[in-house]
Amino acid sequence: MQGLVWRLKALDPQASESLKVITYFDALVNSRANAEMLIRGAAVLCDCSVGFAMDGRSMCVDASGRTMPEQQGEWPSKEFGADGRVWIERASPGFVNDELILERLAIALGIFWDRTSPVAATRRAIETMISSESSLERRMEAAALLHLERTGSYRVHTVPAVMPMPGSSAVVHTEFGAIRAFIRPSMATAPQDTRAGIGLATVPQELDRSWQTALLALRLTSPHRPIHNADDLGSLIVLAERASEATHEPADVTALKRLIAEQPKAWRMLEAIAESGSLRAVAGQLNLHHSSVQNRASEFTSALGFDIRTPSGRVRLTLALTLFLLATNRFD
Repeated sequence: MQGLVWRLKALDPQASESLKVITYFDALVNSRANAEMLIRGAAVLCDCSVGFAMDGRSMCVDASGRTMPEQQGEWPSKEFGADGRVWIERASPGFVNDELILERLAIALGIFWDRTSPVAATRRAIETMISSESSLERRMEAAALLHLERTGSYRVHTVPAVMPMPGSSAVVHTEFGAIRAFIRPSMATAPQDTRAGIGLATVPQELDRSWQTALLALRLTSPHRPIHNADDLGSLIVLAERASEATHEPADVTALKRLIAEQPKAWRMLEAIAESGSLRAVAGQLNLHHSSVQNRASEFTSALGFDIRTPSGRVRLTLALTLFLLATNRFD
C-alpha cells in the first residue's frame, strides 16, 4: 500500500492532490481491492485513523495500518450503500482533501460491496424481479437466487425506506420517495406496528405487477389505516393507476384539500363516514354522540359541496379521499 502512495507522489508535480486521490482509489478499485485494503489505503492517504461500518461489520485502522478500536467523536463521515458509513477520525477543520478521500472511499466500498456481498446480490435480485424492464430470462435467474418457486404465489410488500425491517429488501427511489420492497409468500402478513402496502399475489415472473399495486396500496395508507392490501382496493386500482394522467384536479379533491387544511382532525371522521353504512355506526366507531356526528357531517357536506350522508355521496367521498391520498402522500 505504501508503495502505491509513493508511486502517486512521483506523478507530475503539477498534478493536483485531488487528482492523486482520485487516481489512487481508481487503481484500488481496478485491482479489485477488498474492504480492508481500501480502509488501510485511505488511512495512509489521510495520515490518520479511518473506519467503516456496513452489514454489522466494522473496522478502524490508524495511519500505520494497524487495526484499532473506533474512537468516540463527531468525526467527518460519508454514507454508502444501504446502511454503510465511513469516517475519518480527525477533528475539524480537516485537511483540504479529507472530504474527497471520504467520497472516493465511500464509492470504492460501495462498488466492493455490490460485487461481493450476498446482501447486495439479494438486493439486486429483488430489484430485477420488480422491474418492468427486466427480461423473463433475468427474472428467472433472480427468482432462482431468491429461492422462489416457479409456480409459487408471492406478493411484494412495501414500506417507507426509513423504516428498518427484518429480511432481505431493496430500496427503490420513486417520485413519491424512497420505498423499501420485500418479496413474501402470498399468505404472509405485514407487521402490525408499521406502515405498509401489500401487492396483488402473482407468480414470480409477474412480480413487477405486484410491486406496482403494492406501491399504490402504500400511497393509500393513512395514520388510521397504516396497512393497505391491494386485494381490498378492487376497482379502485384502475382509478388509482389512471389518476396521474389527469390534467386537472377534480373539484371534490380541491374542496377536500381546503377542508383538511382548515380542520386537520376532520380526516378521521370523513374516513369513517366513507367506510360506514350509517352515521350511527360512525358514532360508535369514534366513541362520539350520534348528534355530534350528525352536526359534523352536515358541516362537511356544506364544505365539500355534496351530501356525504347519502350512498352516492359516500361514493364521491371515497373517491375524493383516494385521490387526495395519491396526491399528497410522500415518503421522503
